[in-house]
Amino acid sequence: MSSPTTHAATVPAPRPGPRPAPPAAPADASASARSRSRRRRVLGALAVLVLLGVAGVMLHGTFGRLSGAEFGAALRGLGPGALLPAVTLTALSLLLMTGYDALALRHVGQRLPYRRYGFAAFAATALGNGLGASAVVGAAVRARLYTRWGVPGGDVARVVALNLVTLVLGAAVLAGGGALAAPDAVAAALRVPVPAVLAVAGVLVALVVAHLAFAAAGPREVRLGRLVLHRPALPLACGQVVLSTVEWLAMASVLYVLLPAAGRPAFLPFAVAFATATVAGLLSSAPGGVGVFETSLLLLTGPIGSPAQVAAALVVYRVCYFLLPVLPAAVLLALHEARRGRWLQVLRPRRSVRAVRAPLAPTALALTVAGAGVATVVAGELAGAVPTGLSRATTGLVGLAAVLLAVGLQRRLRGAWAVALVLSAAVAASALAHGDELCAAGSMTLLVLLVRARAAFHRGRFLPVALRGGTVVVPLAATVLVAGAVGWHEALAGGMGPTPWWDRLLLVAGAVGMLLGGRWLARTVTAGPHHAADASTSPVELARVDDLVARFGSCLSHLAFTGDKRFHFSPTGAAFLMYQVRGRSWVVMGDPVGEDEQVRDLVADFVALVDSHGGRPVFYNVTPEHAQLYRACGLTLAKLGEEAVVDLDGFTLAGKARVGLRNCRNKSQRLGMSVEFVAAADVDPLLPQLREVSQAWLTHRNGREKRFSLGAFDEEYVRRFPLAVVRQDGRITAFATLWTSADGRDVQVDLMRRLPDGPRTVMTYLFVECILWAQEQGCATFNLGMAPLAGLQGEQGPESVWDLLGHLVWTHGERFYNFQGLRTFKQGFAPRWQPCYVASPGGPALTSAMVDVVTLVGGGVRGVLRG
Repeated sequence: MSSPTTHAATVPAPRPGPRPAPPAAPADASASARSRSRRRRVLGALAVLVLLGVAGVMLHGTFGRLSGAEFGAALRGLGPGALLPAVTLTALSLLLMTGYDALALRHVGQRLPYRRYGFAAFAATALGNGLGASAVVGAAVRARLYTRWGVPGGDVARVVALNLVTLVLGAAVLAGGGALAAPDAVAAALRVPVPAVLAVAGVLVALVVAHLAFAAAGPREVRLGRLVLHRPALPLACGQVVLSTVEWLAMASVLYVLLPAAGRPAFLPFAVAFATATVAGLLSSAPGGVGVFETSLLLLTGPIGSPAQVAAALVVYRVCYFLLPVLPAAVLLALHEARRGRWLQVLRPRRSVRAVRAPLAPTALALTVAGAGVATVVAGELAGAVPTGLSRATTGLVGLAAVLLAVGLQRRLRGAWAVALVLSAAVAASALAHGDELCAAGSMTLLVLLVRARAAFHRGRFLPVALRGGTVVVPLAATVLVAGAVGWHEALAGGMGPTPWWDRLLLVAGAVGMLLGGRWLARTVTAGPHHAADASTSPVELARVDDLVARFGSCLSHLAFTGDKRFHFSPTGAAFLMYQVRGRSWVVMGDPVGEDEQVRDLVADFVALVDSHGGRPVFYNVTPEHAQLYRACGLTLAKLGEEAVVDLDGFTLAGKARVGLRNCRNKSQRLGMSVEFVAAADVDPLLPQLREVSQAWLTHRNGREKRFSLGAFDEEYVRRFPLAVVRQDGRITAFATLWTSADGRDVQVDLMRRLPDGPRTVMTYLFVECILWAQEQGCATFNLGMAPLAGLQGEQGPESVWDLLGHLVWTHGERFYNFQGLRTFKQGFAPRWQPCYVASPGGPALTSAMVDVVTLVGGGVRGVLRG
């Protein structure tokens, strides 16, 4: 029994494709899981804040009465005799850490020259230490470099994991062995019972012994469920223990040589205390372990000379080990990125030259300004260290402003460059007026460097532009908070006196105002056309888009008509791409549409436009057809999943392979269902019934319309396309809009809705009838849409860190989304699977870009949480 069919006009359509409603996790279970997750995050943040607060109180008790003059004298007292050994030992420690990567690469069977893995290890370690998130930053840098050199993503993940194990082994040897050697001293310093110290120390030493025992015997692979552990060889495990212990000793030596010789303890007990304090800082989750490390170390070692000498040693240690290596690492990494230069083939020459120079000058200047800002904040906390007559609070706010300004310089913003120029000139003038020649010379040098590097700061505007909605509230609030804090401390609080709690409260308010103002300025000076008050698309643009889609469009191109896109045209208007902005991501939906000769210049021009506004270009759900073009623009391709495409030539329901589809069709027809195909011109009378079905489906799922990469139920949008309508006893129980490509060869289902109380077979039945209808129309393929995250692991394992994460979600994320069930459903039609990708800047930027895409598709964070 054939289903009734009416003529359907050939109309274009897009590709994210249909997603039959898979069984969702129970709402109460999902809500409970989200609640537990939120509680864990809140408790974790509170724990970090409490630790920082306790550390701050204890450090204030030690250094609170320290004057700027005493601190300066202690810094000058260090001299070359302490600074040169500290710098040398820092270099030795970083050199030893390259051995971590050597051992890890040997373990995973990857052979790379030292110049490569040594560079990767140095850049990852230096940037990770300097930015205060060593595990995350180090893993991201290694992933970016190693995958580019042909190391599979799975092996990169194993290298990162083994490096972490190596680091822990050395800390365990020193901390555990030292505590076992002198448990009474450690217990007294930490104010805990001796048995507790012995228990913890025993566990640490046992971990080292267990690691060696694990390496000594048994098969090379150990399976724990889905997890596979690769056992290291015993010589390699011994090398890990020895190398890590020596590296920890070198790291401890950096601080040891800076401490006053008269009061410091013997080196080995100090190294044990240093390792313990460092582990405490890491476990605290505080950035760089700041505060917690210093407090733990002072508790374990006791008094080591005068407070001024200890404070100077700790500050110089932070500068030598954490800040000093950042600049060469950043410059080397920027040079490495610029040397690749693949995108120079397509970017316009003027911007190409800027792009080569851009990573170098902004990074160096940003680090310089940030360092000056941190020094200013520290000076503001030291009595007598501020020679300008400003209060300590105002000085601290100026330092915070410099740190925020450094972020803008790193992003190459013109506005940040202009403010830095004015600020440098003002500081130089103020320093000269107060007789501080050193500060004046540094400010003038920075001023000259900024002027010479002007061309590198080409993003955004010099002055902020108006944004839509509530523009005045944020800058006004920021101005009031900062002005109130500065006015109180300068005019009422008397500047340098003691600070009661209300002074501190106003200081916090000023810092909040500074952060709000900095964020507002960053948004306004980088505001692109998407932020303009008149963001609507003109009828002329829509008419041009309609014409190009009709002549060149794929199925996916019809997403241009969802009403949530902006358009960027080639210079001749013969090609366009559709995009929207979320955060810093300018997300393009699909490949460009139009004449092939125009596509190259169109993509290059768009990437340059995004760069000029300080954004990041993201091409979402693109095909391999333009992969080389995206790579030539400096973008990295990451696989999103696979689309299921049914070849219609020879498709039949006959035979054993299609018995399930055949039975489903027959059962549906026995239940009184039939499918009607309605031309676009005849859709209007059905809209009220279609809306009822759509609303019932959304209500049942407790969700909201998805947009951007999927069509939503909007009457203007729905009436553009032919419909497949499922009726049961005359009542509409399901429907789907149909996209067709410009050449009429490809068909895809877009918007699909069904009644929650309808038969379970209705969507499969709808698909079957749509495929048969497309075959009757002479089409070549029917696209069933994407199976997200499918195919991210090949025969040799994941190819990148993104692939690894995606595969983990694919295998363990069924509780939150029916990834494998969706692919299994589509596999029932025996399609061929073709990959689809996202092209964006690589590294951590890819994660941020994907978060922006998810919130864009879900209609904001609230929409993502509601589903």
